[in-house]
Amino acid sequence: MNRELCHRILIVAEMLLLALPVSVFCLFFGLALLMTVGFPWGLEELAIMIFVLVGTLGIVGLWCAAITYLTRRTRSIWWWRAACMGAGLVSVSLMLFCLIAFGWERPEWVVIIALGVFASPLLIPFLHLAYLLRTPREPLSTQAQQ
Repeated sequence: MNRELCHRILIVAEMLLLALPVSVFCLFFGLALLMTVGFPWGLEELAIMIFVLVGTLGIVGLWCAAITYLTRRTRSIWWWRAACMGAGLVSVSLMLFCLIAFGWERPEWVVIIALGVFASPLLIPFLHLAYLLRTPREPLSTQAQQ
């Protein structure tokens, strides 16, 4: 088994075992959170809506980046940037979650954004894809010779 095939199997396993349940959980509860935001919209409600929408875009971007890697298509830089934005939001959520755990007095909307910590398992396939996109791929002709 060559290195490329091993990484492809790992990406599939990560996406099915980690990303699929977390994506369904986050998308379901993100949609439920958007349905509970009522009028009039203030700064806090807009922050929550933007957080959920960018987080959803990040999840979709991760899935598109993984699929384009697995199918050997030319990667779309737009989806990769969306996945990077989602990883950035998860990092912000982790930071806020740690601040809350250390006793920081916080408003309610910060707690809602800190709940994005539930998407942290998505960082594993994201970091794996980031590593694979930085390393050169073996050409198809080399794989066919082996």
